[in-house]
Amino acid sequence: MSEAPERLASLAVPARLPLPDWPLGWYAVARSDDLPRGAVRRLTLADEEIVLFRTAGGVPGALDAFCPHMGAHLAHGRVTGEHLQCALHCWRIGVDGGIVDQSPRARAWPVREVHGLVMIELGAGAEPPVAGDDSFGWTGIAPLDIAVSWHALMANAFDMPHLCTVHHRALLAPPEISHDGRAFSLRYVSRVTGTGLSDRVMQRLSGDRIDVRLTCHGSVLVVETDLGFTRTAAIVGMVPTEQGTRLNAAFGVRRGPLLGLRLALTRWLFGAFLRRDLGIVEGMRLRTDVDDATLQALFDFLRSRRRPRR
Repeated sequence: MSEAPERLASLAVPARLPLPDWPLGWYAVARSDDLPRGAVRRLTLADEEIVLFRTAGGVPGALDAFCPHMGAHLAHGRVTGEHLQCALHCWRIGVDGGIVDQSPRARAWPVREVHGLVMIELGAGAEPPVAGDDSFGWTGIAPLDIAVSWHALMANAFDMPHLCTVHHRALLAPPEISHDGRAFSLRYVSRVTGTGLSDRVMQRLSGDRIDVRLTCHGSVLVVETDLGFTRTAAIVGMVPTEQGTRLNAAFGVRRGPLLGLRLALTRWLFGAFLRRDLGIVEGMRLRTDVDDATLQALFDFLRSRRRPRR
């Protein structure tokens, strides 16, 4: 490791573990629209092969990919009613792992739909992250693939200096950090200093005061914004891939008049904000010895979410 900055060295922090590739928590693996009734999809999370499907009644399920009978891959199966039917011997498996007229059970993974995103949990036993409240309407974007680790994307969200240099915002007060072992949050208040089109629109909408709360739930980031007259939100799921990271995101705004137009505007503003980062961090090799107390606290939180070895 290269020599750490003087201020970081003065903290006398013991050697830390690497950031976990697959922390405990929920993963946004698909959009709800990409999993229609009767669909069967295969995916891999943390070396676990999983089959994702949706029953005829619209219920999503996630099972270990191999049938507990003789190990046939369930991706070759088909949905029959409320079950996934194995192609080899027609065993019918429910979303809870129960098998019709058989005593063995398949391993079922917790799966939920949140704001139009399909989420699977890896071993924490917690409720999935949500954003906004019941008064929000939601929209989404197509998945994005970027050649950088999700750690770098998450760290970028909590990097306050880049808020000024990349996003042309000025902090109105020092940011506030909080965490409870399951989530890590940062709240800040800023104003717009940029002159681009999205900057001018945001400045007009916000009255030059943007109250933001960022919350890290492992590989899922929740962004909640208070503009005074309205609130917006975003939930960004990050799934590691061989090439880097796949992003699945949803954007929300409080329901009211012209909801469709306001959702489109919210999606555009969040998208413009996100694109500024993606154009810079692609190919980044994240360093964790940075002299930044907020990022060090974030990194330690992520390390605490390391999954136990099986």
